[in-house]
Formats: sequence, C-alpha cells, structure tokens
Amino acid sequence: MQGLEQLFYLHGIGFDYTKYNGEHVYFDHATRVSALRCCGVDTGHSSGIAELNFALDIKRWFDVVGEVVLADAHSGGFSLKIPESARNASVVIQIPDLSICHSCALSEAEVVGDYHYNGETYLDVKIEIGALPVGYHKTQIEGPFETKITELWSVPERCYALDQEQLKRTGLSLQLYTLRSDRNHGVGDFRDLYQLLRGAAAKHCDFVLLNPLHLLFESEPERASPYSPSHRCLINPLYIALDWAVEMFRDHYQVNVSDACCPAPLDSQAQYIDYSAVAEVKYAIFTQLYYECIDMPDVREAVRAFKNNRMHDLNVSALTDREWFLQWLAHQQLQACQQHATQAGMAIGLINDLAVGCAKGGYEFAENASLFAFGADVGAPPDPWAETGQNWGLPALNPIKIQKQNYAYFRSLVRSNMASFGALRIDHVMAIRRLWWCFESQGKPDGCYVYYPFEHLLAILKIESHLNRAMVIGEDLGIVPPEVSSAMSEANLYGNILMYFAKDQQGHFKPSEQYRADTLLMVANHDVAPFNAWWTHNDILIRKDYQLCSEQEATQMSMAREDDKASLLAWLGINDTFASQQHSDIHSIYGALLKKLAASPSKLLAIQLDDLEQQPLPVNIPGTDREYPNWRRRLATPAEQTLEQNRHLMAEIKRIREQA
Repeated sequence: MQGLEQLFYLHGIGFDYTKYNGEHVYFDHATRVSALRCCGVDTGHSSGIAELNFALDIKRWFDVVGEVVLADAHSGGFSLKIPESARNASVVIQIPDLSICHSCALSEAEVVGDYHYNGETYLDVKIEIGALPVGYHKTQIEGPFETKITELWSVPERCYALDQEQLKRTGLSLQLYTLRSDRNHGVGDFRDLYQLLRGAAAKHCDFVLLNPLHLLFESEPERASPYSPSHRCLINPLYIALDWAVEMFRDHYQVNVSDACCPAPLDSQAQYIDYSAVAEVKYAIFTQLYYECIDMPDVREAVRAFKNNRMHDLNVSALTDREWFLQWLAHQQLQACQQHATQAGMAIGLINDLAVGCAKGGYEFAENASLFAFGADVGAPPDPWAETGQNWGLPALNPIKIQKQNYAYFRSLVRSNMASFGALRIDHVMAIRRLWWCFESQGKPDGCYVYYPFEHLLAILKIESHLNRAMVIGEDLGIVPPEVSSAMSEANLYGNILMYFAKDQQGHFKPSEQYRADTLLMVANHDVAPFNAWWTHNDILIRKDYQLCSEQEATQMSMAREDDKASLLAWLGINDTFASQQHSDIHSIYGALLKKLAASPSKLLAIQLDDLEQQPLPVNIPGTDREYPNWRRRLATPAEQTLEQNRHLMAEIKRIREQA
C-alpha cells in the first residue's frame, strides 16, 4: 500500500462498512478523496502525499517514542521503537514526579514488531518498569540516541467500577429543564434536582441520569437542544436556582443581596418552556447578582480560584468575568446536588450525559477551530428510520489534529464532564472509534466513515474514570463496530439497551434474560416516545399533525405499532383478555414491563420520569427543529408527587432487583 491509498488509511478515511441490512458497502474513490480534502490535504500533489505518509508512518520508527506512550498501569509495560543496531544497549527511564529511575537492557526486552526501511531494521520492543499510579506522567528516556521526552500514560485495564459492582442498581432518567415546581423560574433548576434526589433516594434509587447540561446560547435562547451546545465543558446557567444562589450569598458570604434579585416565579402552569422569557428574567438577575456580589473579597477570590483551575484544563479565553461568575455558581449548586445524593445513600448519584459534538458558532468550535475538518459534519449512515442518512449539523473533528498537545482537547472534555458526577454517559460512544462524515463530493451530498485514534481515546476514558472515580456508560445503539463492542466489554465500559429496539432478527423482543449484564437498560430515551405515547400511538398522531408523515405512512406505522404491542404482551406473558381489561390502565402494563426488566441481568436500570408520570408527549422528535417544540415540554406534576404515586411500584422493583 502506498501513495493515496496509504494516506487514506493513515488519515482514518474508511474503505467500507456493513449496512444495517447486512449489505457490504464500499466507498468510492471520489468520496474518500473528498473526505481527505476536508482534512486540509491537497490530494493533487504526489510529493505532498509522500511527505505526509512519511510523517504519519515511517518517521515514528525513527523517533523511539511519540509525544504520548501508553503503558499498562499494572506492569508499567510500554514499547520503544529502536534500530536493530541498538539491541545490545541499555536505556534509562526517569519519571521525576514519581521518583522513578529505571535502567533496562534492550537485549532483554521482548520484540513485539519490526519495520524495514532503506536497508535498516527497526524493532518495536516492550519493556516493563513496574506498577504505576494511573495518570499522565512526564518521562525522560536516555539511551543510544538523543534524550527523548514523552508523556507516559499509565492506563488501567478497566474503567472505574463501584464497590460491590455485581449489585443491580436502579435509578431515574430525566431532562432537568422539564422539572416543575412552584418556586422555579419557568425551567427546572438545580434546587429542583436537589429536592428530587431526596425523594429518589427514599424510593430506592441509586442514580439520576440527566440530559446534557452543556452551555447553550445566551443571546439565542430558543436554540434549546442540549445535543447541539455552544460548549460541552461549560454548564447552562439557566439551571442555576436563583433563590438558592441568593441564600448562599446572604448566609455564607454575608452579602446584602437586594430584593430585586428575588423575583416571583414565572408561570408554573405553562406546558412548554418559553426560553426567551426565562432567559430575559434570569440573565437580568444574574447580571445584577454579579455586580452586587463580585466585589466582596471572599466571592471574588472563590471565583478567581475556580477560573484559574478551569483555565488550566480548558481553552475558553472568550468567557467574560460575568460568565465565569455564572459557571462558578452553577458548579457550586451541581456539586451540592452530587454530595446530597451520596449522603442520601445513592451508590452513584448523578450521571452526566456528554453530547457527541458541539454547534458551529459556539464557544467550543471557535476556541478549537484548528482541530476540526473543513466542510464536514457528523451524522449517521442510512438506516430504517432515515433511509437517506442523517446530518446532525455538528462539525467533524480531524482525527489527526485531535492528537495535538497530547490529546488535550479530548482529555478536558472527558474530565470536565466527569467532575461532580458518579458516572458519565457518552452519547454515540462509537465516535471514539469512527464517525459518519457528511460532505459534498463532485457537487452532491456524500458521506463515509472516518476513523479516530481509538486506543488513545479509550485510554483517556479509562484514566479519567479512575482519577474522577466515575463509571463510564457508552450509548452503543445503532451500527456498532465489533471491535468497539469487545473493547467496551473488556474495559468495563457499560453499554446501553433500549427495550423498544432490543429485538431479534425476526423482529421479536429478545428474552430479557439474554440482555448483557454490563449495561444501562431503559425502556425509552429522549429520542423515542414515552411509553404512554408509544402505546396510544400518540407519537404517530403528532407526526401526522405536524405533517412529518403522510396519512398512508401514519397508517402503516400504526399497523406496525399494533404488531409491536401484541409482541410486547406476548413477551410479558399477558393474555388478550387481561390486556383488553387493562387497556384503560396503560400504567399497569408499563408496571409489568418494568418488573420484567428489573429481573434482567442488566446491572443498571433507568426508569424514565416521563413514563412514571404517564406523559403523553415526547420531549423531542428527531429530524425536527421548530416543527415540534423539542426540548421544551415540561412535566405535568412535581417529580416528588410522581414518585410518591409510584412508591409501591418502586419498592417492588427494588425487591425484584435484589432477588434476581
């Protein structure tokens, strides 16, 4: 392999893939060339291609070590690339931060690979220096070559696991903004979450899975999707509880905050969130709070320390002092929620959700523009729900540029989203292996898979999970490469099962006893209808009402849904007589479903708060933006009331989980 074909491989440009229906698809040459050009590669000059191939392949054999070296934390084993002529020499490895100075004879090192170039043979040899603490360690290597400086990553075999990890845990899943209370300002906030956690812990929950809390757009409040954020390392200030913040300043910092910072709550009866109204009120008060409190020495010092600490990890120079003040406030309240959860007895507490990408025009993209491809967005290949594929409109990261500064960008992304959480769910976890790129080729929309440095990105997840004592869950729905599935299993990186989609090749629901153990099991998530809407076909009616499907398509979907309902009842062992008697009581069927899932091997079971409330409206309809009010529908009743109404069901689920 040489020339352009070699560069395709080295740059991660895919060659083929297996479609959802089993069809083997090959990407044509023009498509692959277009993907490479999105990476800024001039494909028209053979000399430039040869230089890139040399830099990405041959040169690494000359360098002994790269900027990053992966080491096994248990043995301290890692590899060096040396000329065969140096086989009888020795090397000295020094890790100053760990007070390690280790000498090794290369003749005793195991040869794990070789490379031949210009008549010279280069060896890949593995040496071991003993167990190392998990983390990133500056390392100096001296030998029959100039002194090499590298960053040695001590990688654990598996992601962080709870004590008694064999126990089955149950929790809630919810969209924070949907929480309703008579004290918030039109959008669920951290105080609502704090109060919910007390009730959830009392109802035998070990975790609460949230939607992404990422920073959105202050000047464009109607850009409400948490999966198209401005910056994934920052928090949406609208989640700050105003009354809680005022109490903190008055009680902890003795700041005489004016009554103007304590306005009456907004309309608590509205079904949908008016983000423009919420933002107008809350940001005006945030600004007033900032000016009233920031000059107090204790507050100023706390914000300064927070900013300095975060600036060490993040490239967010665009933030103003007022925005840093709001980030500090948000983190104070979030940390209080996680501490409250663990003190209430939750084994995990809060589970964060990391979106697969960021929006164009946001802080994250602007601050890291050099890491992204040109003219390429990420999406998904054709599938039964989108026969022409999907373009999510999120800019695609360049798989070579992401390696800059020892993967600092991805490290900060993971670290910041694990802070103050007991676990991290990674949306579309296949992205650490490959992403479907959408771009233009020969004047037409086109796409292909592009591969990322999987081994290094997975290593970061393992390291950061231990440093932050946070479990890792990967949303592995859709087309999952087999190497990702096996790596997740070996790394204790939990998968994700949606009952709606857990079917065999004949379209029947799989026996729940066949579910994988290391998974987060859910009936539904934010992209599919709540159970009540699913059972009543309300989601289909909504699609028809919003002209998202034709009358004929709606009829076909309803017929398929009736088949699914019959299949579900058979799966549950419920006969038609019982089903007809219980038709008006959909919640009884849902309860039977939860009990069935509770007995499955899955170690994490998330119960959607929408389903407990019997919510008839979806929170999001994929493929729509403003046609349906996505990310705006609120819950109908306070969460504590819903939990109390379902206390017997929650207790029964706990009993089943303990006995299964």
